[in-house]
Amino acid sequence: MDPSRRAANRASHVVGSSVVQAGVVHGDVHFHGSHRELVPRQLPAAPAHFTGRERELRALTEALAARPQLDRPPVAILTGLGGVGKTALALHWLYHAGDRFPGGQLYARLSAHGPGEVLGDLLHGLGVPPSDVPPGASQRAALYRSLTAGRSIAVLLDDAASTDQVSALLPASPRSVVVVTSRHRLSGLVAHGGVTVFVDVLPPDGSVELLSRALGRDRVAAEPEPARAVAELCGGMPIALHVAAARLAVRPRWPLSRLADELADERRRLRTFVAEGGALAVEMCFDASYRGLPPDAARLYRLLGVYPGDDFGPGVAAALIGTSEAEAERFLAVLVDASMIADTAYDRYRCHDLVRLHARRLAEQHDPAPERQRAIRAAVSWYRDRAASAGRAATPLRPHHTRATTEFGTRAAALDWLEAELPNLITCLRTAHGLGWHELVCELYDALWGVFLYRGHYAEWIDAGSLAVDAATTSGDRGAEVRMLNQAAAVHLRVGEPEAGLEPYRRALAVARSAGDWAGEATALEGLGAVTHACGRLPEAVEHYRLALRLNEAHERHRGTALLLCYLGHALAGQDELDAAAEHFGRAARLAASIGDGHCQAQAIAGLGAVHAARGALAEAITELERGLRSLPASEAASLRVPVLEKLAEVLVSAGDHEGARRHWTEALAACTAMDDPRAERIRARLRSARRE
Repeated sequence: MDPSRRAANRASHVVGSSVVQAGVVHGDVHFHGSHRELVPRQLPAAPAHFTGRERELRALTEALAARPQLDRPPVAILTGLGGVGKTALALHWLYHAGDRFPGGQLYARLSAHGPGEVLGDLLHGLGVPPSDVPPGASQRAALYRSLTAGRSIAVLLDDAASTDQVSALLPASPRSVVVVTSRHRLSGLVAHGGVTVFVDVLPPDGSVELLSRALGRDRVAAEPEPARAVAELCGGMPIALHVAAARLAVRPRWPLSRLADELADERRRLRTFVAEGGALAVEMCFDASYRGLPPDAARLYRLLGVYPGDDFGPGVAAALIGTSEAEAERFLAVLVDASMIADTAYDRYRCHDLVRLHARRLAEQHDPAPERQRAIRAAVSWYRDRAASAGRAATPLRPHHTRATTEFGTRAAALDWLEAELPNLITCLRTAHGLGWHELVCELYDALWGVFLYRGHYAEWIDAGSLAVDAATTSGDRGAEVRMLNQAAAVHLRVGEPEAGLEPYRRALAVARSAGDWAGEATALEGLGAVTHACGRLPEAVEHYRLALRLNEAHERHRGTALLLCYLGHALAGQDELDAAAEHFGRAARLAASIGDGHCQAQAIAGLGAVHAARGALAEAITELERGLRSLPASEAASLRVPVLEKLAEVLVSAGDHEGARRHWTEALAACTAMDDPRAERIRARLRSARRE
């Protein structure tokens, strides 16, 4: 034998496994003795109190019933805010599905250990003795795949931060399943066949049910309203609900109302949780997510805590941190991926109430007061600018006092935007009022005129008007005071309380005359005419209208002139001066058509129809009123269609067309109901009467 090919057979140290006779062996070789196959049961205890989640459980079942790939199991990724109950949901499902996986159940909390250590724990769970666990992560992963091949195992990978963490832990068997929980959207896993199940907060009924199971049904049933309040203040967050229940459970004599009162104070809410020690877990969940944010996204998160509105888009987020919308969208994507905020629709986001409190606390710790004030003012100003642009598009012929910064394609689009954003706009107005930003208050209220005029929202109109008048009066800006008084007074006519409009219109008239504000004076006179007209004081109404008409004509204010001709026509018709009324309506219709004001033109045509009806010319009246409706698109001015529809229905009744009358009253009722318009009750009564006829 060639000496170079000789090999010495020698074993050193104690040998506890197989000995192999070999020549030259290259590379790392590990020999493992046979170990018994262990059926692991590593899952933590199932949640003691679990309720609801029917949607998520169905989605999880569907995801894990998907046809697996040749060499890998189906993977479901439960994603959502920290503390929302992802792990509890996974455990509930896995315990109920335990019989489907005779190979056992493995569990790993990925946030607590590195990948090599996690693989070591999983190998221990599969029965590998510590001495046989390979030292390197890649060798551990290879052994893990070998041991899981062909087995039916359920694996729960809890609190994953990235796809890379998970990839090495997937068993090599299509008969297994993997459930991953994460605050992040693991798009890499989705790209390889994983299915995402979004876990949201519990609904109100589910939250109360969770309290009932934790505290006992009798205790919760004895105080249903406080129980609902506690559930609402916990925001449907299971971790917060469990903390609240634990706090009440050890205080059996405490009424639920006491905890509800404590939690109602936003400034104390998180402190109330922390004071109990165990409740610190609520903030710990949020702190863990916050620590993983890059600096710019973390700053946006903090300043969202002082944002005064409810939901928001990239534009206002950009204003908060003083950057471009494109940059803000990048940071918002980071926050969504970390489940710190939720994307509720395309380009719309929302913070959970408890998350908002957490963000506000961090802002108070890290951002100086001037920076927080700057962010709030920037958000309010952003809404002011957008609302002013929408207001111009909604009422283009009306005088505006704030420049437009955004183009809206149509009046309907502008009104839709104003209506969709109205809760945020009103909140911004209230915030500006509370901080003494009087000019911003007035500008916001002025921008809302169109949505109030055409879409109703009378409660908001009244509340915002009160704040705007106060801001204008406090500021000493007499022009703004006149405008705010006139706009705030107008709502009283819409809600059927005309007498309540007399005092603000008289105040506006006095301030306008003292300031030499002819436009404000004309508007106040017009309003006084409308109020006295509605109260049946027609001679006073005619006098007010005529004074306002002279001012508008003298200053060539064509739209104001056309409107006042309409108002005068109605007042004169009410005094049986039908020829004079018809003349005024005719002039108004021609002037409105010449300036492209379809709304005023429709009112004038409707007035002519009413004059024809008063003369007994019903066919002509019906023709004029139908023309008026056709010139007034339903999508743009439902509120202005109502009086025309009512008048047409009345004329049709006189003409014997009861079916046509009912059809028009039904349309008027639908418009009023949609706007929460107080005229709805009157129309509903008339419709009931018509159905009996």
